[in-house]
Amino acid sequence: MVKASSRGLSSDLAGGADTIVARATPAGRGALGVIRVSGPSARLVAGKVCPGLDFSTGWKASLEVLSGADGEPIERGIAIAFPAPRSYTGEDLFEATVHGSPFLLERVIESCLAAGARRARAGEFTRRAVANGKLDLVQAEAIRDLVASETAAQHRNARLQMEGLLSVDFRALRDELVRLSGLFEASLDFEAQTVEVAEDEIVEQRGFCLSRIDGLLKTAAAGERIRDGLRVVILGPPNAGKSTLFNHLCGNDRAIVSRHPGTTRDILEAELEIDGVRVVVQDTAGLRTTGDEVEAEGHRRAQGAASAADLVINLWAYDSPTEAAPGTRAEGPPAIDVRSKADTRPGVVPEEGWLRLSCTSGEGLEALRSRIAAVATSGVADLGGAVAI
Repeated sequence: MVKASSRGLSSDLAGGADTIVARATPAGRGALGVIRVSGPSARLVAGKVCPGLDFSTGWKASLEVLSGADGEPIERGIAIAFPAPRSYTGEDLFEATVHGSPFLLERVIESCLAAGARRARAGEFTRRAVANGKLDLVQAEAIRDLVASETAAQHRNARLQMEGLLSVDFRALRDELVRLSGLFEASLDFEAQTVEVAEDEIVEQRGFCLSRIDGLLKTAAAGERIRDGLRVVILGPPNAGKSTLFNHLCGNDRAIVSRHPGTTRDILEAELEIDGVRVVVQDTAGLRTTGDEVEAEGHRRAQGAASAADLVINLWAYDSPTEAAPGTRAEGPPAIDVRSKADTRPGVVPEEGWLRLSCTSGEGLEALRSRIAAVATSGVADLGGAVAI
């Protein structure tokens, strides 16, 4: 059986017995599309599909004619050969860039299939890269995160993991665990030969390993926040201005705003980027004991969303029938307490810890964004790069 791995993994895992082909660009129509071929027969496939491509002078772009299975020209495109092991997968690999017509791209793939390749399975190029020692599993996950990144923090974290910062930490932790295991084994296996390992040394090494593990685990919550975003729920009684605030944060009119209570029945959601961190904001139904069954269900969902949130904006209007603000929430996620409709009470100093806000005049909006940003970036800005994804 062909061995496709420098780490001793079989070709069943690496898939290296076959030559694979797939699009390396998203499905659909575009200006350009890229076809990637990798495997032991990549040179043979290239010889039939791109007869002019020279693998002996790899890593150079050249304008080539791509031919179909019948030898008829399909398209002229840019082709690059990547001889093993200096390729993404560690195998012979070549890429062809052609115009992004779905029909044209499929014709090129069919030509590669006729030349001996098979269609790649999802993630198979990266799987081969891992099997052949070009990437480790952390870097493979980072590729997924890099492709899916939508904010500056997501991109930065994925790029640093691609460069191997987290992998370095894991390798260091493994070395320390191996040393701890060695101390344990020495204390057990050689006790009869009066070779003693000081208990203090074992305890110290164990503590050092636990400290390293704890340090990585502490970054996990921040890593999850970078990837999935900070979940913020706007909570409060009817007509407190929740939907108006939601629209201001979104930058457009996503929620219907009305003077009539109970306008919002279900949860509305929007994604923002604040200081490079993804933030998911949810507008909820007003909290009150009266109302029909639908409004009661909205109330229940609002409470459930608040329980699962990372941050709650507790909104209480100055013109509320119960004008006095409620006490600070004793349990649940952190909250920002906000006195809304501040324009109706000019100059009134809010209760201690509460923020004055008016979506009409803009008062307090930047202060609110700053508070959200402080929670969103807490524990993220100073991580340096070794984030446990």
